[in-house]
Amino acid sequence: MKQFLKVLTRIILIVCGALCFLAALAFLLVANLFKASPDDIREGNESLRQIFISLDMPPEKVESNGSYQYEGGGLDFYVTFSDEVINSHPVLKESPNLTKNRLKVYVLNTGDISYHSVEDNLFNHGLFQFLEEESRKYFQEIGKKSNPSYFILSWKEPESQKKGIAFYEKALNLVDIQDNSAIKHIDTVTIKPGKEAEFKQLIQDMDAAGLLTQRSE
Repeated sequence: MKQFLKVLTRIILIVCGALCFLAALAFLLVANLFKASPDDIREGNESLRQIFISLDMPPEKVESNGSYQYEGGGLDFYVTFSDEVINSHPVLKESPNLTKNRLKVYVLNTGDISYHSVEDNLFNHGLFQFLEEESRKYFQEIGKKSNPSYFILSWKEPESQKKGIAFYEKALNLVDIQDNSAIKHIDTVTIKPGKEAEFKQLIQDMDAAGLLTQRSE
């Protein structure tokens, strides 16, 4: 009887060990299945580094653990800047995605990294949307029709992006931004009292600089 129990115990331990091994193996396989390859991560890091260098915001470090947030995509990259770069660029300093000196940049996948994806993570969505709304009002005032379903701001390559950032930073000084992150809603933006004329002039200057793209219906 004792011998039988020993054999049974040994069998149970072997089976349990095998099951644990299979479970661990399955976990590793699933984890790696939803993880970008080292080459893709390096490519993403370098793409972001080059984009920020072209915008005169050289990063100290760009990194990602490469883990997709869900099946099919969703990666977080973290771009670290020096104090000097942060303090020289209000667009960075005031970004909702900046924590200390690290900017979180979310992309669908490493092949999705572009000036548009950087723009989408760098700017305050509330202010960006507000600038678009004010641009449409401006178009209406001067008799141009625009389709509200299309983007109005066109900042998709280095030169226009740098111009856009300069105007965006001017806008930061002309508006008040209410942080709505606690209620998971886009921030509310209003023009500061007495700054209405300056803000209107800002929109006109953006149009003159070729940053507003009006689309006829």
